[in-house]
Amino acid sequence: MRNSLVLAVFALSVVAAVSPPPAHACFNGVERVVDVTNQSVRRAEALLVDGAYQAAVKEALATFPEVLQLTHRARRAGLFARAQRVVALATVRSGGRVRLGNNMSGKTDAKRAANLAWAAMLLRTHHARGGDDVVVQVELAEALAALPVERAEAHALLKELGEGDLLPTARAWGLLAELERERGDVTAAERAGRRCREIAPEGQVCGPKPATA
Repeated sequence: MRNSLVLAVFALSVVAAVSPPPAHACFNGVERVVDVTNQSVRRAEALLVDGAYQAAVKEALATFPEVLQLTHRARRAGLFARAQRVVALATVRSGGRVRLGNNMSGKTDAKRAANLAWAAMLLRTHHARGGDDVVVQVELAEALAALPVERAEAHALLKELGEGDLLPTARAWGLLAELERERGDVTAAERAGRRCREIAPEGQVCGPKPATA
């Protein structure tokens, strides 16, 4: 009996020694991890806005190494989706010139075309998941507009949103103006260009920026 009691006390002391810290400390640790990830994704988004496309890709890949895969994550799904969209848009806005990986270097016309096709495919996946999310629809339209054979679909997506005055950015209105002009609809192009100028931040040109890495 005495031996059993000694063993029980010893077992309890071992459990106490290896038990995790109090719940609040554990939660604080989780919050710190999430906060770091969130900060990294926000940094990637800021780099995208600034036109630092390769840096945005690098930041997103450092946070989520699997971001190039056409998959969905259950853990931190929202942050992962945002990181994927950053990489896709950086690819589109650089004209496919960013380096995404060993086989996605963007160094030749063929590799740039492959990068752009990948970005459009990824954003189609997000559009399918996001349903009526206007921002995702606009991002998909931007990716499709970078592919000559898909520009008609890009126009259709933007035209529908534009008729409801639902396009959320000056960039989107500028792209719609470009596509309307391409189709010969001068009146529609002027209207879209006017809406672009009305909401464009100071110094922003109404239309997609020239592709850079």
